[in-house]
Amino acid sequence: MGKAIGWTLACAGAALAPPVLAQKRPVAAPIPVATDAPLAPASTRATIVLAGQRLRYRATWSETVLRDPAGVPDATISATSYVRTDVSDPATRPVVILFNGGPGASSSPLHFSAFGPRRLGPRDASGNRALLDNGETLLDVADLVFVDPVGTGFSRPLRPGGGQRYWSVEGDATAVLTLVRDWLRANRRTISPLFLAGESYGTYRLGTMARHLDGLNVAGLILVSPALDFGTAADQAAIDRLPTMALAAAVRRQPGDAATQWDAARRFAETDYAVALQQGTLLPAAERDRVQATVTRFTGASDLRPQTQPFLETVLPGHIVSRLDVRVAQPKAPPANADRPAAANDPSLGLGRSNVIVSAPITRYLTQDIGVRTSRDYVSLTLDVNFAWNWQRPDTEPGATWSVVPAIAQAMAARPGVRLLAIGGYYDLATPWLATRHALTRGDLPMDRVTLLPLASGHSPFEDEAERARGAASIRAFIAAAK
Repeated sequence: MGKAIGWTLACAGAALAPPVLAQKRPVAAPIPVATDAPLAPASTRATIVLAGQRLRYRATWSETVLRDPAGVPDATISATSYVRTDVSDPATRPVVILFNGGPGASSSPLHFSAFGPRRLGPRDASGNRALLDNGETLLDVADLVFVDPVGTGFSRPLRPGGGQRYWSVEGDATAVLTLVRDWLRANRRTISPLFLAGESYGTYRLGTMARHLDGLNVAGLILVSPALDFGTAADQAAIDRLPTMALAAAVRRQPGDAATQWDAARRFAETDYAVALQQGTLLPAAERDRVQATVTRFTGASDLRPQTQPFLETVLPGHIVSRLDVRVAQPKAPPANADRPAAANDPSLGLGRSNVIVSAPITRYLTQDIGVRTSRDYVSLTLDVNFAWNWQRPDTEPGATWSVVPAIAQAMAARPGVRLLAIGGYYDLATPWLATRHALTRGDLPMDRVTLLPLASGHSPFEDEAERARGAASIRAFIAAAK
């Protein structure tokens, strides 16, 4: 039921966040070590027609070598950039750095399903996908840099164990910042207005980076399907997910306007439901029954605090519903791989038994169109990196939390011109929109510089063509308004 989303939801790292992995964390398989690194940069010139205007640009792939404290090469991190060549003052043109999440996801969802100048088209009768010109690319208003962290895309460890330093919260953020600074210097763009765009775990990476932005001309932060806090209390998490659960039930019982249905459940979640949960075991039986009846009416669940995976397995009898897009479901069957968390077998993710998805169309594009000389496969998603992730954080000061919102708030306070745009999907139960709304409106952010944009979409909000156009228009206006 619903539409297949497949590998483009590789950004769905929040579905594999620490609470899930704590229940069942597989042993990561060894990540392949590069045998042909470092690779030489590759570049080509191309054109695209947008709104009747022909744009000329240069597409470049390059990788940055990451070194350990002793200067020994550890791994590579790579990026594909698109820079217009037909503008009069490129040095002051905005630059957008984009990355997805996972951990273990390449930039391919944002790159080839959303905002790059080339977009993966639908599968043909043979199951193949061609790259088409993308009418929603942001290249008309900004130059674009899509980042593939270590182990994804063509980025690889350079020696056994060489990637482990970068498969951690801080190491990963440091690696991406290293690439960002190197790219801006190498391309003489240090004075360009800089926008950082992260999706799913990529927003957690962005929040971790926010503490180390000194010297960067940051103009805006773009958070897509944000994963901002992995330490949300149980009652708050139940409140946050209830409106999306209500949509999962409604889309099958009584389809309607997503925003209207979501908001009706949101009003209950933030009032009677929240008050009931706060009372715990002191909640009178009659009141509990009344609140439970409303929970059941909205979601079909018989629990006062419906848990995500059991809900997904029961809301549609005989089927498993996707946490990444609750409109999608598939008949119940043995999991594709019983040795990993249930979230990794999500109907929308399309992994099969393997923990790794490689993309032949993207490999061909980078090697044949741009000219990268390598025999590597382009890794769209690797759960082996996810399973190897070190979630330990170095901040041990009193009050340290799993939320990156305080770091974002501090970065914005120190830079009065920086604005923030958050985009999410009503049908996303991996990073529920209410969780995003709560995190950002309760995080001491300057709300006059914050824009919240919910879309009638799942975790990968730009999969829906109409919503991709709406999201692109909002980002384009957000960039154009930079001071």
